[in-house]
Amino acid sequence: MRNNYAKEKFIYCLEGNWNRNPRCLQSIKPILELLCNFSKVKYIYHKCTTKEEFIKGLQKYTQKRYDNYSVLYIAYHGRKNRIYFGNEYITLKEIAGILEGKLHGKTVHFGSCSTLNTSEKNISDFIECTKCSFISGYKKEVEYIDSTAFELIYFEILQYYYSFNKVKKVISQKYATLVENLKFTICI
Repeated sequence: MRNNYAKEKFIYCLEGNWNRNPRCLQSIKPILELLCNFSKVKYIYHKCTTKEEFIKGLQKYTQKRYDNYSVLYIAYHGRKNRIYFGNEYITLKEIAGILEGKLHGKTVHFGSCSTLNTSEKNISDFIECTKCSFISGYKKEVEYIDSTAFELIYFEILQYYYSFNKVKKVISQKYATLVENLKFTICI
């Protein structure tokens, strides 16, 4: 049963290609469908394979009609301080510039390897620039199945708690081993 004070946190997802094969079916969309079917978490999903499509997807997310979608889920290949689109990339600073001042009360989750393996200043600058409540993600390379299974748990926990500090506490205590193994972090 949901905490009476928790507001449903619908998900707006942008996903890149996980494989160069155009017929590859790898996607995080099934976990979104599972959350929708079992926990009634609404979602909007966009496949954005190029940097230009990604930027348009971010800009679209800031439109008023998406105000109820309080979780921005960015699912891409990543490295330290950036996400990748084949040979191109975009940094946290560039993403923050696109979303500047437009994410009041929202959460940004980077479902990408190593993106949050960056300085505390880069993370705090992102939060300050976008005005988001917090960001989460990984500080190392993670296995696809492991991280996807963890994200299913994480998004479910986000539904139950109003306080972001409470989310961080529950994740850290209840799933300490997973958090450590995945080098998962929540930055407020």
